Amino acid sequence: MAFADNPHVERVLLGIEAISGDDDRVVAWLQEPLATFGGKTALEPIAEGRTDAVPGYLASIESGFVG
Repeated sequence: MAFADNPHVERVLLGIEAISGDDDRVVAWLQEPLATFGGKTALEPIAEGRTDAVPGYLASIESGFVG
């Protein structure tokens, strides 16, 4: 399954867009290695089957616990 067709990726994209409000920032964030995921990008945990990891991280950012 391609990332573009993956509902988990779509959920992450919508979450990032809600936080940043900027499509360019969404693309940049997806390519950025994150310490929370051991230096992996946000898409890598999803590809590994950890589909709730990134939305959970985004929820933490939105609530002010991370970021």
